[in-house]
Amino acid sequence: MSKHSRRKLAAPPSAKISRSDETKAFGFLLLFFVFLTLFWYFHSVYQQDLSVSKTIEEWKTIYHITDSQAERIKQIELDFHGNGSPFAIKSNRTHDEKHRHHEEISRQMPPEDGARFMQVMEEGTGMH
Repeated sequence: MSKHSRRKLAAPPSAKISRSDETKAFGFLLLFFVFLTLFWYFHSVYQQDLSVSKTIEEWKTIYHITDSQAERIKQIELDFHGNGSPFAIKSNRTHDEKHRHHEEISRQMPPEDGARFMQVMEEGTGMH
């Protein structure tokens, strides 16, 4: 064998990746990140719904709320606090906005319980 043919045999094979393989790898990576993003979104929304439901269940016994009142209060809560989306812009609420929010919830309750709810929320001792 000549020197020239030995050099050809000793040369490492080309490590180039085909365009098709690059596209597949990029597609799988993109799909993975889309999956993670969707999982994060739906998990956050689920956790928010769970948290609001738990709070309202506790309020049902404390403030004598019916199921229909609880559903309306849940909607008020989700409208005010958001659905838990990690992509939502969270704004700082003023004291007046929080007060109006508490009033809106208290109007869904029996009058005595609504007044007690307002007192607890304004004192800052209530879970909310």
